[in-house]
Amino acid sequence: MNYLHTSLLALHILLGGICLMLFWVPVVSAKGSMLHNTAGKLYYQMMLLIAGSGVLMCLMVLYSPTVVYGQNPNWTAAQLQKFITERRLFSFFLLQLSLLTWVTVRHAYGVLKVKADLAQLRVWSYQGPVWALLVGSVALAIVGIAASDLLSIIFSGVGAMTVIGILRYIRQPTLQPRQWIIEHFTSMIGTGIALYTAFFAAGGRRLLAEVLTGQWQVISWIIAPVMGISAIMLFKRHFSRKFRVGS
Repeated sequence: MNYLHTSLLALHILLGGICLMLFWVPVVSAKGSMLHNTAGKLYYQMMLLIAGSGVLMCLMVLYSPTVVYGQNPNWTAAQLQKFITERRLFSFFLLQLSLLTWVTVRHAYGVLKVKADLAQLRVWSYQGPVWALLVGSVALAIVGIAASDLLSIIFSGVGAMTVIGILRYIRQPTLQPRQWIIEHFTSMIGTGIALYTAFFAAGGRRLLAEVLTGQWQVISWIIAPVMGISAIMLFKRHFSRKFRVGS
């Protein structure tokens, strides 16, 4: 199991590094162009692999942290239990982040594929993972409150709001003209938020470790969500005018 986890982690990091750069190609290229479509599809496929590998790794750790990471033979029983509890709590958080990424990138591609035919998105095969994300977000909130973990509480809210947004969209009686364009855009930005959140939290936290100590390290986790949500607010109106959404 340790070898499998290590292999998945290497794949996860490799694809994540590629997608950090690939994310910007569809953003800056002409919408509907071959470059935009090809880069967007490749990004979508890679993000599914990133999220899927993240889910598998987290499930392994939840099953047995000591098998995946090993253990110090000099630990006391209390130290071992503390290690197991902390690893499982953090892995549950990462599991939710991976599921959030998978649901969001799947939705971004789904709305692009069906456009105004929302009936294709109202089936349980599509909605099932969305509801699973909601259940997991509620559980993460409970765990976060019990452990006084601000990070878990914040991202449980992000997950819940993502679910509400997706369900509201697919259950609309009708769409405004070209409304699916904005939904696709905001969902893709959402995948970028998840991607850069993981990047800043893994690499950025180490770079800023001397500056952001203790509870201040949570800033490395919320940099990407704050920037991403700001981008959605700034550019949503621009694209609505550009593509004449609703007109």
